[in-house]
Amino acid sequence: MRVGMATHVGHVREKNEDSMGWRDGLFVVADGMGGHNAGEVASALAVEYILRIKGKSDFRRALKRAVEQANRALLDMAGKDPNCSGMGTTLAVLYIKDDKAVIGHIGDSRVYQWRQGELRRLTRDHSLVEELVANGGITAEQARNHPQRNILTRALGTPNLPEIELVELPIEAGDRFLLCTDGLSGPLSDEEIAAVISEDKSPQELADSLVEQANGKGGPDNVTIIVVEI
Repeated sequence: MRVGMATHVGHVREKNEDSMGWRDGLFVVADGMGGHNAGEVASALAVEYILRIKGKSDFRRALKRAVEQANRALLDMAGKDPNCSGMGTTLAVLYIKDDKAVIGHIGDSRVYQWRQGELRRLTRDHSLVEELVANGGITAEQARNHPQRNILTRALGTPNLPEIELVELPIEAGDRFLLCTDGLSGPLSDEEIAAVISEDKSPQELADSLVEQANGKGGPDNVTIIVVEI
């Protein structure tokens, strides 16, 4: 397994509120939101709680428990510190063990799988525009530029514990997985992402190239990427 990681503030934001990390086959990215300093606090805390998971024999249950603990910690911190009031974060998780992968996500950070020349999105954005697309209200292309595209229907840091959506699938040698915040999936289409992730480069080169592509489209948001090659 080879891994590449990259993050950048972009060309519009003043600070980077994304966080990422990995340990022992467990990978996570988070995109924070909130008031002064709160977004970066929220995303970093979420990543910390996910990477604390031990005894991964029942990973799905352990992940749900870690999400619950992280959500409680975010709410507690927001209640004690006015600067953190209203903070929250998305979450995208990949866990690889033996010949299987478990994907979990909350919000609009994404996980993709590239296999034999085809890119497949493994997560469904928990967002207003994604629901509009699912209901036939707008097209996927219209969703990319919709004025309400950043409104989430699920995020960590809410009084009602958000449910983490889970997917389990087999993996093969040669598979590539991409975890990213919407700083990548916003300015780049899936087709543009596929063109980069299919290149004959190392995971680190691919991660760096994807950041460069996002910034080349104006860098409208923080962008964070993990590329994992089996």
